[in-house]
Amino acid sequence: MKILVSFIKDKRHIINKIFLTLFIIFIYVIGLKIYIPCIPLNILRFSQIQKALSRDISIFNSYMPIYLLSLGVMPYITSSIIIQIASKIFPSLKEWNEQGSIGKYKINFITRLLTLIIALGQGLSSVIRSEMFDIAQQKFLVLQVVFFLIVGSFICIWLSDLITNKGIGNGVSIFIVISISENLSKSFKYLWLNDNFFSLSKKILISLSFLILLILTIILCSSYLKIPINYATHKKHDKIQNHIPLKINTSGILPIILANTFLNILPTIGAFLSEDNAFKKFTRQLQESQYYYLGLGFFIYLLLILLFSFFSVFIMLDPHEIANHLSKQDAYLDGVKPGQETVYKITQKVFKVTLMGAFSLTMLAALPDIINFLLFNKSDRLSTFNLGGTSLIIVVGVAIEIVQKITTSTNVDKLYNKLF
Repeated sequence: MKILVSFIKDKRHIINKIFLTLFIIFIYVIGLKIYIPCIPLNILRFSQIQKALSRDISIFNSYMPIYLLSLGVMPYITSSIIIQIASKIFPSLKEWNEQGSIGKYKINFITRLLTLIIALGQGLSSVIRSEMFDIAQQKFLVLQVVFFLIVGSFICIWLSDLITNKGIGNGVSIFIVISISENLSKSFKYLWLNDNFFSLSKKILISLSFLILLILTIILCSSYLKIPINYATHKKHDKIQNHIPLKINTSGILPIILANTFLNILPTIGAFLSEDNAFKKFTRQLQESQYYYLGLGFFIYLLLILLFSFFSVFIMLDPHEIANHLSKQDAYLDGVKPGQETVYKITQKVFKVTLMGAFSLTMLAALPDIINFLLFNKSDRLSTFNLGGTSLIIVVGVAIEIVQKITTSTNVDKLYNKLF
C-alpha cells in the first residue's frame, strides 16, 4: 500500500493531466448534445425523425447541423493536412518549419485561417445537404446556423489544444474517437435490441467478426520491425537502443482520414449545385457505391488509402535524417557502410514495411464492408447498423497511443513488478 501511495505522490502531475483530459472530454460530450439556439422547434423535430432513419456512422458529423459542435475538429484536420502537404512543396513553408517558434506561429496562423474557410464551406454544405432549411426563404437563419457551426468548430479546436498541451494524448484524435465510440455503441445497441432485422445466429456471427477485426487491428497497430544497429564505441546504458523500430503501420490513421476527407470534398461541392447537375449525380452514385454496394466508390476509397499510406510514410520518415542521426550517435547498420549505402538500406527497409502496412491497412479497412455485403441484403445495409472497420482502426490506434504515453511517463511497469 505504501508503494502505491508513494507512486501516486511521485506521479501527481501525470494524474492531474489524466483528470484534466477526462474533464475536457466531459465538456466536449455535453457540447455534442447542445442545440444551436436559433433553430426553430419544427426543424428540430424534423431533424430527430431524419436522424432516426439515418445510416450515417462516420467520423464526419456535419450531416446533422443542429448541434453546436456538429462540425467537430474535421475542418482543422483538413487544413492541417493541406498545410503539411504544402510545406513539402513550397520553399517558404519549408523555411517556416525551420524557424523555430516564430515559424511555428506563422504556420499555426495560416492553418487557423484555412480552418475558418473550410469550416464555412463544410457548414454551408451540411446545411444544404440536410434539407431541413428552405435556403431561399430562410437565408438569415442559414447564416446564423453556419456562424454557430464555425464557432463550435473553433471551440472544439481550443479544447483539443488544451488536451494536447496540458493533458494526455492528442486532443484531435481523442475527439474523433469519442464521436466514433458513440456511433459504434449505437450500432451494437441497434444490433442486439432489434429482433426484426437480425436473427440470433446473425448477431453472434457479427459480434465474432467484430472481435476478429479488433484482434487484427491491435496486431497491425502494435507490430513493428527491428533494424539492428551497432555502435562504434561500446556503450552500456539502459536507454541506448540497439535497433531502429519501424512500425508496420507507420502512417497510423492518417491515410483513412485523408481518404475520407478527399471523398467528402466531392459531395460538399455537389451540395451547392442543382439536382440535375451531372457532377452532383456522379457524386451521389459514388457515395452509394461506397456504402451500399461494393462499387466504384468502394474501390476508389481503398485505392486512396493505399496511395496515402505510401505518401504519408515518406512525409513522416526521411531516410537521410535517420542516417544523419545514426552518424551523430556513432552508430551504423550491420554490414552497411555509413553514408549513401545506409540511406539506400534504410529506404529499402522503409519501403518494405510501408508495403506490408499499406496493404494490411487497406485490407482491414475493406473487410467490414465485405462482411456487411456478404451477411446483409440491401435493406439491412441501408439500416442504422454498420460494422465500421475504419472507425475501429482509429479507436484502437488512438487507444494504444494513449496507453503507451501513460506507460512511458509513469513507469507503471516497474510499479507492477514491485507490487506483484
